[in-house]
Amino acid sequence: MSNQSRKFTVILDQEEDGGYSVYCPALPGCCSQGEDRDDALAMIKEAIELVLEVVEDRKREGDTAVDGLPLPETSELIAEELRDALEFRLEEGDLVAMEIVRVEVAVPVQVLA
Repeated sequence: MSNQSRKFTVILDQEEDGGYSVYCPALPGCCSQGEDRDDALAMIKEAIELVLEVVEDRKREGDTAVDGLPLPETSELIAEELRDALEFRLEEGDLVAMEIVRVEVAVPVQVLA
C-alpha cells in the first residue's frame, strides 16, 4: 500500500475557555482538539489519517458500511456543518471564533499488482 496526499476541509471551533475543537465534515465523527490552533490542526490531521486507514482496511475486508467514505466535500456539506455549529453556539450563548481550514493529509491507497 502506498500513500497519496489529499486535502480535507476542517472546521476549527475556538473554545470559550481556551483551546480549539476541530472536525472534518467529510468523515462523520472525525474530530479532535488542541491547546492552540496549530496543535488542533496537527491532531485532526492524525485523526483523519487514522480514520482513512480504518476505512481502507474495512473496504479490503468487504465491509460495505464504509462505502462512500469520505463523503464528497460539497459546499452544501460544509455549509450544513457550519450552520449546525452556529446554531449550537447560539443556543449555548457562547459566540466565539470559528474558522474553515484546508489540511493536507496522507491517504493510504491500495496498489493493485
